[in-house]
Amino acid sequence: MLNKYPGCGVVLKNAIASITLSCASALVQAETISTKIDLGEPYPFIMESGIEYRVELDVGYKFDSIEKICINTEPKNGDATAAGYRFTDELVGPDDIINKFMVMRLLSYSVDLPTPENPDPAPQIGDIDFCENGNSVFANNFLDGEGEFKLFVSGGFVEFWDIELVIEGAVSDIQLAIEIDESAEFSVPSYGGRVNYDASIRNLDSTQSLVTFEQWSVLKFPNGDSYPIHKSRDVVLNYSEAKDYTRNYLNIPAWFEVGDYELIWYVTDPSTGNRVKDSLHFTKSAD
Repeated sequence: MLNKYPGCGVVLKNAIASITLSCASALVQAETISTKIDLGEPYPFIMESGIEYRVELDVGYKFDSIEKICINTEPKNGDATAAGYRFTDELVGPDDIINKFMVMRLLSYSVDLPTPENPDPAPQIGDIDFCENGNSVFANNFLDGEGEFKLFVSGGFVEFWDIELVIEGAVSDIQLAIEIDESAEFSVPSYGGRVNYDASIRNLDSTQSLVTFEQWSVLKFPNGDSYPIHKSRDVVLNYSEAKDYTRNYLNIPAWFEVGDYELIWYVTDPSTGNRVKDSLHFTKSAD
């Protein structure tokens, strides 16, 4: 089912095994969104050198602009020499080698003065926080409220109490989310079938008590051609009201070619010209 509000994500260990996380909680204070990353294992969570932890995160809100984006952590202890994250420019695509970015910093440690009770104090790990401004590629990746990155440590381990992604920016007045309602292994068979999905539209424009949005959708074929799903329709919403479309489905006929498809929903406010979109992906198999 669709989680319309603050966000769910998936964390995959690129080495050893994979784990799926539960929904993360998000707090909205003015226009600061803090999304806690649940790594799917009991805290404190230990990150080890040589393993990258891939995070796919939905913070639950779309943004008109982002001023600052941070990965904040609460480390407990460790002996690693460095920590960082990798990501790609999602507007360019993952296959372009110049599209890959890495941010890394050396870790700092402090040691308390010896005392009779603790004559040999252990080094204490310092804060591990990463922040980028709104002009960064990392910030642009999260304008639609969704993004992914890989966390890592180097030269040892770090034990964390908590990790969260914090975004400061202008939340869009139009919030749209669609999500496929099928199993992870789902694909449409060669003879055709049905794709189940959910959708939600929410009005966050506090300057107007009532807004009439226009909503329409298209299906993108594997070759990039567009196929109309339904024409524009009015969606009338009060401030902070949501319109939920549950148990929707998309019929895929047998003549649709094999390959990867993208269903795209659009919502616009004709009075302002603001427009947002969201999409889901599925595959039609040859079997």
